[in-house]
Amino acid sequence: MKIPPYLLNEHYDDRYFDVVNAIEEAKHIFFNGTGIIDILTAKGPGTKEFRIGETGFGAGRLLIALIDLLDRSGITDIAITYNSVELHPITSERMASIIGGFRKEVGPLIDLLVRAYSSVEISKPGWHRMQLDRPFGILTLNLWIGEALEMVNALTIPCDAWFLDGHGPKKNPDIWRPELLMAIGEKTRTYGTCATFTVAGAVRRGLVAAGFSVEQMPGFGGKKAVLKGMKLK
Repeated sequence: MKIPPYLLNEHYDDRYFDVVNAIEEAKHIFFNGTGIIDILTAKGPGTKEFRIGETGFGAGRLLIALIDLLDRSGITDIAITYNSVELHPITSERMASIIGGFRKEVGPLIDLLVRAYSSVEISKPGWHRMQLDRPFGILTLNLWIGEALEMVNALTIPCDAWFLDGHGPKKNPDIWRPELLMAIGEKTRTYGTCATFTVAGAVRRGLVAAGFSVEQMPGFGGKKAVLKGMKLK
């Protein structure tokens, strides 16, 4: 199937995401896979801090889907720290174009993210911080412009959950290399979780080597299966 030009990441000759049901796909694979709603609910009253790591910010699709999920959850007093990375950052105008297909479902969130992202100097490597106030609480986006292993090594506090995204192992093998997966394991708290769309054997083995217990769960749309994992030690 030919990729629509606005969805094509020319660096990997691959689409940023499947244009059909991409928001719901994110919720199924990454949010159900990491159990984020159950974890936050179990924290009970008071401030609920939760730290997320993401490999592959792209156009911010997962972030928008997460905000939408939390806005609708009814849970409050949440403080999300969202650490992500992008080696090939796009302009805010292109971001708006790529995720504009979801405007009917999450239009205000698209505008929110594009406004915040427009302040980022995408030519400047390293951390860029944005804070978004939402009905559920506060989300702090820490976006690293540069290579994924650099971002993971720069983290000073382990994450509670990882969204392993980016392009597939055949298109972007570097984002799935054992060295990076091992570093992600080191920057995941005990019983922290991860989720990804790929079930490639090399990815599964890399996650197991990094300390995760990994299992398949049902896929979404045309994908039969996806992976979720838990860091056991």
